[in-house]
Amino acid sequence: MSYVRLEAWIGAEWLEVGAVSVTVTGSALTLSFERQHSESGYRELIWEPLENFLREYADQPLVVVPQGNSLPVMFGPGAAGPFRLAEWADD
Repeated sequence: MSYVRLEAWIGAEWLEVGAVSVTVTGSALTLSFERQHSESGYRELIWEPLENFLREYADQPLVVVPQGNSLPVMFGPGAAGPFRLAEWADD
């Protein structure tokens, strides 16, 4: 079965992203999401809401946490990315 997943360019390679955390006035909001089966489902259910959410908090620090990587990556306010959608086959 194949999936569409969100990946971020981190440390010279594309890594899967499983969660995004936004720090807002001393507290943290975390968005976690599952892999989707289609790009359209991913865009409607995850990508567009995530874009809207990040636009609302564009002046706040953003932490991207890649799946399976213990070190999150911090992006400055309004500077998150680059991201891509990638197909992935479940072996």
